[in-house]
Formats: sequence, C-alpha cells, structure tokens
Amino acid sequence: VIKPLLLAIFLGALLAYIAYPIYKLSLKRINNKTISSLLVCLLVFLVFVIPLTFLVKSLVQESYIIYLLVKQKLAVGLFRNCENTFCEAIRTFGHNEFVNTQTKEWIKTITNWVIQKGSTLLISLPKIALNLFVTFLTLFYFLKDGEELLRKLNHYFSSHQKNYLIIISRLKEILHGVVYGYLLIALIQGFFGALGFFIFGISSPLFWGVIMAFLALIPVLGTGVIWVPASLILFLDGIFQDSTTLVVKGIALFVYSFIFVGSVDNFLRPKLIGQKAKVHTAIIMFGIFGGILMFGPLGVIIGPIVLSLTAEVIDLYLSNKNSKKNEKKE
Repeated sequence: VIKPLLLAIFLGALLAYIAYPIYKLSLKRINNKTISSLLVCLLVFLVFVIPLTFLVKSLVQESYIIYLLVKQKLAVGLFRNCENTFCEAIRTFGHNEFVNTQTKEWIKTITNWVIQKGSTLLISLPKIALNLFVTFLTLFYFLKDGEELLRKLNHYFSSHQKNYLIIISRLKEILHGVVYGYLLIALIQGFFGALGFFIFGISSPLFWGVIMAFLALIPVLGTGVIWVPASLILFLDGIFQDSTTLVVKGIALFVYSFIFVGSVDNFLRPKLIGQKAKVHTAIIMFGIFGGILMFGPLGVIIGPIVLSLTAEVIDLYLSNKNSKKNEKKE
C-alpha cells in the first residue's frame, strides 16, 4: 500500500536528520514540539522547495538556450574568423554530410528529451504535490516524535542491543558522511563552478553548475569533465580569433576552477566528516549508479546510504560469526 510513497517517506526522514539540530535549537527557545516542528518544516520549504522549483525552470530554459547556441554555431560555422590550416580542417570536418547529419540528430534528440521531461513534469504535478505532502508530513512527525520512536526501537531490539547499537551508530556516521562529505561538498563545487562560468562569460552557468554538482559525486569523472574543456575552448577561441582577452579568460577560468572547484573537496571533506564517517569511494560510486537506476534522481542520495549500510550489516554478521567460531575453539 505504501510502496509508491516509500521514496517520499525516506526523503522526509533524511530531511528530518539534516534539520534536527535546527529543531533542537528552536525547541530550546519555544519549548513546544508542534510549533518547533512546523517552523522547521516551513524553513525547509523555503530553503529547499522554492529554490528547487526555480532551479528546474531555469535548467529547462538554459537547456533550450544551449540547443539554440549549438544550432547557431553549426549554421554559421566554427571559428569563422580564423584562417589558419587547423581551423580550415575543423570547418571541413564540420561540413561533412555525415557529421552534420549526426550532430543535428543528436541535438534534436536532446531537445526532444528536454521538452518531453518538461511536459511529463507538468502532467505529474498532482503526483509531485502528493509526494511533497507525504515528505513534509514525515518530516514533521520525525522531528516531533523522533526521539520517542528511537526509544521504542531501542526497547524492541533490546535482545540484540549490542548489534543494534552498532548498526545505529554506524548509520549515523554513514548519513553524516554521505550528506556532509559528498552531497554538501558536491553542491559547493557546483555553486563555485556556476559562479566561475558566470564570471568568465560561459553561457548557461546554472545548467553547467548543476551538471558539475552531479559529476562531483562520481569519483571517476569529477567536475574537471566540464571545466577543463570549457577553459580549453575559451583559450583556443582566443588564439584562433587573435583575442588576448579570451586567452586570459581561458587561463583564468582554468586556475579558478582548479582551486575553487576541483580541489575544494580535498580541503573540505576531512574538516566536515573526519576519519570515522568516511564511506568507501567504490560504495559511493556503485550506490549512485544503482540508486539512479532503481529510484531515479533521488537514488543519488538513497543508493550510497543503502549500499553502505548493507556493507556494514554484512561486516557485522561476519564478525559475529568469526567470534562464535573462536569461542567454540576455546
């Protein structure tokens, strides 16, 4: 019965975990659980839902702008002001019938996908509204009655209290590691990436910022997949057009991105999560891919948490099994 709502319930529980310190501060001042929970729910709505709505709208608009820019580039021709042999070779390659047809087909496919997703989003508004309601209802009750729920769980699992406490303790560390060690840092990298693209005049900075935030979660790829080619294109564009400004912009974007986007995780992650809450890189990577395939966009969060917790439960089971074997030998 509740299977269609499981993602919304999980998201509400995760938001309750993130917002719990704010709830505790509010409860100290107001001393009323219901009012404190309602205030935190309102704050979460203002901080997450409203900006996310504008973000989705902007992403659709910027996707279409990128499509128009690429189409214009193809129509006008690449490096049209450049007359050297290299530029001529690129133009000849671009005018090849097969390349031209394939590029146009690729652009058409991407555009249709964006339009389709936008239409699906509009059709799904009632479902989205219901899921949002369930998410905030879960958030409200997890904040208000979360401590009581944990007490009941502690009592229920008292016969296996040692294992239960180990799992709960590790779950807290995993949540802390995934939320602060990966998601928060990915958002920071995406923000600085978008800011850099805006400063140095790259079109659709918000779109590329979101893409960089997502890629920051994937250790094998990372944000460099976006900002390295962008810097190189600016630099080469400056050389081909004999523009010192573009050359300087390309170099400056590379240096800025290397410091504030590419290296920020190495500086922030140890400070935010320490050593205890670290989650293995492979678990994060497989968790993200598997989570997306199973749960959609929310799988970016759910996948690593579920996979990390599963690995911990297996590890605990094997440890207990080995302990029992050693006891029998003695």
